[in-house]
Amino acid sequence: MAWAGRGFWAFLDQGLFSGANFLINILLARWLPPEEYGAFAVALSVFYLLAGLHTAVLTEPMVVFGVGKYRERFREYLGILFWGHWAISLIISLLLGIAAFVTSRLGPLPTAQALAGLAIASPFLLLLWLTRRAPYVEMRPQWAVVGSGVNLLVTLGGLFLLWRLGLLSSLTGLVLLGSAGAVASFVLLLHIRPRVVGFVKNPTPGMVLADHRSYGGWNVLAFVAYWASGQIIMLLIPIFLGLAASAAVAAVWNLYRPVSLFMQSLGLVILPTFSRWVDQGVPGPELRRRVTRLALLLGGTVGLYGFVLTLGAEPVLHLLYGEKYNEHWMLVGLFGASSAASVATGIFVSLLKARGETRAVSAVWAMSAVLIAVLSVPLMYLAGVEGAIVAVLCSYLSAFWIAQRRVGGVDDD
Repeated sequence: MAWAGRGFWAFLDQGLFSGANFLINILLARWLPPEEYGAFAVALSVFYLLAGLHTAVLTEPMVVFGVGKYRERFREYLGILFWGHWAISLIISLLLGIAAFVTSRLGPLPTAQALAGLAIASPFLLLLWLTRRAPYVEMRPQWAVVGSGVNLLVTLGGLFLLWRLGLLSSLTGLVLLGSAGAVASFVLLLHIRPRVVGFVKNPTPGMVLADHRSYGGWNVLAFVAYWASGQIIMLLIPIFLGLAASAAVAAVWNLYRPVSLFMQSLGLVILPTFSRWVDQGVPGPELRRRVTRLALLLGGTVGLYGFVLTLGAEPVLHLLYGEKYNEHWMLVGLFGASSAASVATGIFVSLLKARGETRAVSAVWAMSAVLIAVLSVPLMYLAGVEGAIVAVLCSYLSAFWIAQRRVGGVDDD
């Protein structure tokens, strides 16, 4: 019952958090020209890479060490991570600013504007990602719900204001998300109260750095490979097919944001739960049985959602976007299949992470990324944007096969 209760709060938290992103994506896809919305989608793909790196070295190790090694001094531990966040964020913003400047000189202006907005917003977006996870370490996800609720309210108010003033664009949309993240993070920090000064005892910054470097080294590679197995397609599509094609893919992907909501909310509970099972010494075969059942259940649920959505693809696309993206109804089914494979893979990967097998996680997503690199360009030339998503589907199927075999291999060791 306690697990189910935490799952409810996690689902509500992720629903509120994802609702802000979903609203901006739907409205920008409907109101902006395809080229500008495509630039927004490209910027978001870049952000997901940066967020993955940030999660790999800060947020995800926090979940593992926060419920284990540093649970008795979590406030001090969180304070050290807080400083680490700002150091990483400043580097990220600088690099994004340089990319925006170079793109404004050499590339399309909409992409440059979107990257500039991301340079401003990313420190506060990443801070919200970090502060939202902290309550889960203490098994109090209801506090994360408060932060996500504030984020949604600020986003809704900002969207209305930008719309009334005629200022809604890829740049202002990203800045709005960053502003909402800053306000929501401040509210969360009032609760989690990280201790940011006076590190004289356990833990020290050196201890935390060593632990996160040990855990995060392979984890960074795993996140880069994971991003390459899916999100890199959003950088390749505008190169070979144009920004309008990127907009079509992003518009269809919006239909599957509830799937991301579903999985991310459960993921906030699944990784700490798996970590506790490992810490409690649950036997390997039993762990495998539990994880396999969960992977089949969740993967099958997502597959069913995709099937139903595909049956009504054209009316749904028309309802959301008018006549803009109706011809891409086949993408809906392809996204459904790839999402189901991705979800099932993620469950096996979570067990590997809980066991500290981050090197194995890197291998899972690296093979998937290799398939994307080999298949995506030829398939785009043969079948356009539909071919691109076929490449993504192939990469996720390969990742699922490798992940479930690796879990079996670990269990048998």
